[in-house]
Amino acid sequence: MKYQLRIFLFISYIFFSLPKSDIAAQAIPVGSIQDQQMKIQLLLSDTLAVSPVFRPFSQIQYYELMTYRDNSNGWWNRIINQKKLFETDGVTVGIQPFVLQNTYNSRFPYSENNGAAWYGRGSTTEFQTGLFLESKYVTFTVHPHIIYQQNKDFLEPKYTFDVTTPFINEIGGNIDAPIRFGPNSYSTFDWGNSSLRFRYQKFETGISNEPLWWGGANRYPLMMSTNAPGVPHFFIGTREGVTIPYFGNINFRWLMGYPRESGYFGGVGSGIPRFMNTANISYIPKIFRNLTLGVTRTYHIYEDDGFKLSNVFLLFDPVRRSSLVERQGEDDIRQARNQMASAYFHLKIPAANAEIYAEFFREDHSFDFRDLLIQPHHNSAYSIGFQKISYTPWVDFIKTNVEITNLTTSQLNQVRPQAFFYSHDPVIQGHTNRGQILGAAIGPGSNSQFFGLDAFKNNYKFGFFAQRIADNDNLHLREGSASNALSANFGDYFRHRVNLNFGLNFLYGPGPFYINSRLVWTKAYNYGRFDYGRLDGFNATNYDRNDRTNVQFQIGLTYIL
Repeated sequence: MKYQLRIFLFISYIFFSLPKSDIAAQAIPVGSIQDQQMKIQLLLSDTLAVSPVFRPFSQIQYYELMTYRDNSNGWWNRIINQKKLFETDGVTVGIQPFVLQNTYNSRFPYSENNGAAWYGRGSTTEFQTGLFLESKYVTFTVHPHIIYQQNKDFLEPKYTFDVTTPFINEIGGNIDAPIRFGPNSYSTFDWGNSSLRFRYQKFETGISNEPLWWGGANRYPLMMSTNAPGVPHFFIGTREGVTIPYFGNINFRWLMGYPRESGYFGGVGSGIPRFMNTANISYIPKIFRNLTLGVTRTYHIYEDDGFKLSNVFLLFDPVRRSSLVERQGEDDIRQARNQMASAYFHLKIPAANAEIYAEFFREDHSFDFRDLLIQPHHNSAYSIGFQKISYTPWVDFIKTNVEITNLTTSQLNQVRPQAFFYSHDPVIQGHTNRGQILGAAIGPGSNSQFFGLDAFKNNYKFGFFAQRIADNDNLHLREGSASNALSANFGDYFRHRVNLNFGLNFLYGPGPFYINSRLVWTKAYNYGRFDYGRLDGFNATNYDRNDRTNVQFQIGLTYIL
């Protein structure tokens, strides 16, 4: 306790020693009211004042973008200022909004993009608030996420590779993503959106626990999302785009951290520290200011022999495997590491109040350029979508979102092995943190088709969405493949595991109170894969339909002082 107190006093001394604050360096949590306002303003504005490919946004970006708002009285146009408790000697101390939310699942878990929370069966209650101290060059934010999960028992899927390990998922021991976090209710304390940031002009560095959202996707970014708790990390990057004359605008974020295990993961590699090294770089051309191009790259590597300085520079390794072999030798590159990369674009169309976005993801290296040219789709995934605002009678406007996401490997696996995305043999915990996937929430082997429609008027938002998710199609296609000589499941074409989701959402925001709610009905076709491969006398019309339905209801309150 004395150690923590000394750290706090030292940080406080730093704050009170630095000059005047502009209270504009706070990070805006992804999914918060301010974050939702910015996403809407990006569609309404006539220019790409802020690119959405780096989230969380900063307060300075928030104020910059909100200057483009129109004269309507909608909640999305109301500037929300951070509450200052007091200012003294160039230091501002303030309080974060109070957020209280409860989510209930009736029959089985349904959980996406909710940070440290995991929505199992039963009730999940979340609370978030915090304090910030800010000076001209330093910002210190304590913004924890506190959760109680009822985690009631439910009918667990039976088709797993390792029936001896409790709570294992369908990818077996190749990823740390349990289907249930233990047999009992439990509580979680996570540091949430806490951070310590040092900034100078357009650059910043520091340590953070914030969940990140990279790329233009509105629902399922492929590399980094808020589906998992934030990884404790050190970062360096730009807080605003850096303009290079005659070239364009560059943004980057480079971070290194240590993902953690769930507590329900065993086998080879369990308990070994796992180091993550990742970066996101975006570019806005000078001649086309509404286009953002970007690339991401991520390494996971075991540090069973402790930290090595060479791990810091992994991101600069050659992209081609042949170059790695030539430089380091075949044995060295087979050490316990996993590389992922993606390329994305985001195009804003101001005249149509619309945006188009896409991301292409690769789980591993190509051997050389010839391999990349011939088989670019090896171990690849993609996401593509658009959003558009339309002006109609009776409401201020309607926002339409369509997004297609595919993490199911291609037919190339008939001639060449392909891995489950976010998993890799050398680093078998996969691209996860505390048992949840850091990328697209639908998970490895899955694909999604999403359609959403939201109506906005004054202090209200009413929304509807429909979605189809093929859950881990990789498993079905691999186990039932005609080329799998050991499989007795070939011909079971009618037991694909599919979820059909229909949802309603609502927001009422007169300020300072914002009330949100959501209702989702899920039909889970062939839930559990209980009879997968049973073909004796069964066909597509008379087989047992192990379907189940779930209802999720969510209600939350945000109070901004």
